[in-house]
Formats: sequence, C-alpha cells, structure tokens
Amino acid sequence: MEAPDPHRREPRGVVEAASDWVYQGVWGVLSSALRVPREPPGLPTSIGGGNALRLKPGPAYLRYRKMWFWIGLTAIDIALVIFWLVIAWRFPIAGVLIAIPMLILIVLPDVIAYLAIHLGYDTTWYVITDRSMRLRSGVWTIHEMTLTFENVQNVEIVQGPIERRFGIATLKVETAGGVSHGQHGTPIGASNVGMLVGLENAPEVREWIMQRVKASRAAGLGDESHRPPAENAGFTAAHMRELLAIRASLLA
Repeated sequence: MEAPDPHRREPRGVVEAASDWVYQGVWGVLSSALRVPREPPGLPTSIGGGNALRLKPGPAYLRYRKMWFWIGLTAIDIALVIFWLVIAWRFPIAGVLIAIPMLILIVLPDVIAYLAIHLGYDTTWYVITDRSMRLRSGVWTIHEMTLTFENVQNVEIVQGPIERRFGIATLKVETAGGVSHGQHGTPIGASNVGMLVGLENAPEVREWIMQRVKASRAAGLGDESHRPPAENAGFTAAHMRELLAIRASLLA
C-alpha cells in the first residue's frame, strides 16, 4: 500500500494562493522560533524503525476542519456585529468609540484560529513500521505516542455522517498497555488509545496494521521457531533415562 503524499496540494485560486503564501511565511517563522520539527518522527531501530510508512491526515480533513471553522466563525461574528449595532443604536458615541476594538475582536481571533487549523494539520504525522507506530501532533506543545503491535487489542474505524461526506475517517487503536512517551512530550489522547484522524484510506490502513498485529503475535516477544519442543522442555538426557526406567518398572 502506497502512502499518500503529505505535500500534495490541490489547484488554488488567487486568494487561496496568496493566503497559502502568507501561511508559509508564518509557518516558517513559528517552526524556527518554537523549534517545531517539520519532518515526520522516526522510530528507534529496536522497535522496528527500518521500513516505515509515513502518513498524514488527507487534504479532505483540512477542508473538513475549515468547514467547521467557517460555521463557527459566521455564528460568532454575526453575534458580535449584532452586539455592536445594538450599542451603536442605543449609544451612538460609544458605538463609534468601540468600532475599532470590535473590529479587532472580530478579525484577530479568526486569523489565529485559521492559522491554528493549518498548523495543526501540518504538524500531525503517523509513522507505522512492522512492529510499532508513532503518532505526533502539536505546535506549542508537541505530543508523541508510541504503540507496539504486540499490545494492540482492537483497531476500529470511527466515521460520522459528515466525515463520510468528506471521505475521511478516524482510526482508533486500542492497546492493553505498553504505551511509551515520545521524546517531545506527553502522549496523544488517553494512555491506551491512539487516534489517527482524517484518514482518506482508513480501511486500507486498518488492514495494514492488522496484518502486522497478527505477525507480531505469531512471532511473540521472541522467535517461537527457535523454541525447544514443549515435550522436552526442561528435561536432560539423565532425566529421560530415569523416566524410561520408571516406565519399564511400572510395565513389569
């Protein structure tokens, strides 16, 4: 299974291209100032850091987040505008005095929230190897979580009606324990649950993970193919001779 290109960009209009150019400048400043890693996280070779599948939420997930952003933005801004109009109608001088502060109050949080959506998208990575997976997200506080497939108990696809409309889903990975922290901070979500949000190919990723879960359990913590036969485990040649003598005595 091929991993989706995390740097894929769809055709943009002039306004979107300009906003993307501005965002890339902001992203460059923040990533340098806050030391935010731009590349996906790696995995130690001791837990399968060799051939890794590196994934990000799909582009449709960014559109999904923007939809909720515009819905919330419209509702809040309309409420603020109505509030300002009421003040201006009842107290015209006060309405004029608070016009600029109200404009800042309306616009500034919207810009910050819009940037936060893009930053959250660009800093989210999922790295999956043959034996483990690592999830990373965050800008101000970077969260990393590592799960080994030996401990995975369930892999569930979670998808609501709006997510189905956008063609995305969340992959919920539940473990029985053995969760380790990443080098940058605390785990993502609960201590025994990993969430891969915004996947456009969740069924394929789930199948890919389940194959490695089965392979890890077949191999166990060690290599079962090198274990001695169970019937001879713990017995030496002297023990076997003694047991054969006892058997002969019983038969006699």
